[in-house]
Amino acid sequence: MLGGYYESHNQQRGWKKSTIAIIGIFALVGILGTLAIVSKNNNHLLSILNAEEQEFQNFILSYSKAYSDENEYSHRFKVFRNNLAYIRVFNSMANTMVLGINQFADLDFAEFKSIYLPSSLPKREQVNPTSFSGIQAPGSIDWRTKGAVTPVKDQGQCGSCWSFSTTGSVEGAWFIAGHSLVSLSEQQLMDCSWLYGNLGCGGGSMDQAFKYIIANKGITSEANYPYKAKDGLCNKSESTNIAASISSFKDVTANSPDDLMNAVATQPVSIGVEADQSVWQLYQSGVVTSNCGTNLDHGVLIVGYDNTATPPYWIVKNSWGTTWGMSGYIEIEISSGNGVCGINMQPSYPVV
Repeated sequence: MLGGYYESHNQQRGWKKSTIAIIGIFALVGILGTLAIVSKNNNHLLSILNAEEQEFQNFILSYSKAYSDENEYSHRFKVFRNNLAYIRVFNSMANTMVLGINQFADLDFAEFKSIYLPSSLPKREQVNPTSFSGIQAPGSIDWRTKGAVTPVKDQGQCGSCWSFSTTGSVEGAWFIAGHSLVSLSEQQLMDCSWLYGNLGCGGGSMDQAFKYIIANKGITSEANYPYKAKDGLCNKSESTNIAASISSFKDVTANSPDDLMNAVATQPVSIGVEADQSVWQLYQSGVVTSNCGTNLDHGVLIVGYDNTATPPYWIVKNSWGTTWGMSGYIEIEISSGNGVCGINMQPSYPVV
């Protein structure tokens, strides 16, 4: 009996040992499997980080970026990765526009706004709103193809957008009036129109700049008075070396896309928009249809439109260089009321 008990007991102990061993093997396999998954995930994450850093390095080379130390490099890389993630998510959804990497991709939203945009464009009192009741605007027009638009310029890290919008519309009006196309001086407007309420890099108004040009009997060329992207003293000698002049200016009726289209059918038109949003900061191509507000803070220039497209759009010249947007241009949907980005709210144009 005792021998049978020990034999049976030993058999049970052997079974338990075998069971424990098998369980141990399965546990080990499970642990190794988990470690393999973790390792695989870590390798995947490292691969993503390496790809993003390589993209960041390409960005640095493409836009000649320079950072002071490792801390700034790490911070800019983090901001770049956040913008890159936003771009990927935005572009994965159904949109009429595409976002992409440009010279602003290492700036967060607050930095971009503080550097490139004034706090707001001054609200205007409408002067001689024009009635276009007799004009039949064509389905589309592009003043670039007619020779009335100078190459895209770059305002740099200065809130001088209003001066670029002003020179752009005067350049177009001067050319359409029968003169040669000439690039006009934004720096003159920045340095010399303070008495008219403009504040250089701190912002200004296209209408007030028109008033200065009229009082000064004209404006000089970019070549005579080059842009410096910073405030300076008025060079009175060069400011009287006139390259173009205007006799007056007119405001287009606010919030009237029909009147705005009729105005653009006759010449490029200065406008204000709200541009302190990611759809402007990271814009690459396509038509902006929403997500930009109506708090006007940026002066730009409408140089044409296509009312036959779907959606119909304005062709807008910006002053952030040719590496932004579609070689410096953006398309904004033609719509009623204030318009997308407030584009219908404060249009105006000079009269030669």
